[in-house]
Amino acid sequence: MPYKHILVHLDSSPHVGTRLDAAVALATKHGAFLRGLFAQGDRNATSIIARRPSEHLTEAAAASEALFKEKLAASGLQGQWHGLTHGEHNHVIREVIIWSRFADLTILGQYDREIGSLGAPEELNEQVVLNSGRPVLVIPYAGTFPVIGKRVAVAWNAEREAARALSDALPLLEGAAEVTVITVLTQAASSQAETPRVGVLDHLALHGIKAEQTHFTVTDIGAMDALLARSMDTGADLLVMGAHGHYGFPFLHRGSGTRHVLRTCPVPLLLSH
Repeated sequence: MPYKHILVHLDSSPHVGTRLDAAVALATKHGAFLRGLFAQGDRNATSIIARRPSEHLTEAAAASEALFKEKLAASGLQGQWHGLTHGEHNHVIREVIIWSRFADLTILGQYDREIGSLGAPEELNEQVVLNSGRPVLVIPYAGTFPVIGKRVAVAWNAEREAARALSDALPLLEGAAEVTVITVLTQAASSQAETPRVGVLDHLALHGIKAEQTHFTVTDIGAMDALLARSMDTGADLLVMGAHGHYGFPFLHRGSGTRHVLRTCPVPLLLSH
């Protein structure tokens, strides 16, 4: 089933045009309604003052609305623009999470430290991924991505998060020319690996998706860096993976890999939790 309602996060960063172009292309491909949400923090104001739109934020919102409507008119898509009324830090994060719950897919931009307050809060992407209950597509701040989903890499370890991401990505996988399922094993995990009960390739084949699978064991390199390197080797224009959060002892380090990939992935990244 295609995505019929796509939400794209907008701000005044210099990368918003690339993000919006990607959203327009995906909405066109899926025949989706495209909703733009302008939301960014105003770090120069106190939390009380930030509850009123500053002059800077008002001007940024107006520019965002103009850009969105221009792209929408050129594409012929149906859509609507919305802007948050103020830029208080927690309000921005909370509202983007809530808006995401009413969309099939949310498109965010990768955090860029160089632009600071021109974009969204640093933790926005992780919080939306972990708390929205919807798949999130993160567009890197470097490069342009006219095609997303032609050659897809899928991170697979048979855990709940990976299964959720695989299911959420089916609308993209069904239109892909190449799909590669990548399983990264640590030495400890590979020694205890069990025979799969059902092959993931067989599952995908029932959806009409022809895929290849590759396994490899990491020794002297981090698992997430190895995953990214192998994804690049396949020529992927999209990486699909499940996202982990922190759950307390004994899972204190869960989520660090997700955060690392969010910050460093060089291609569009679809995450589900």
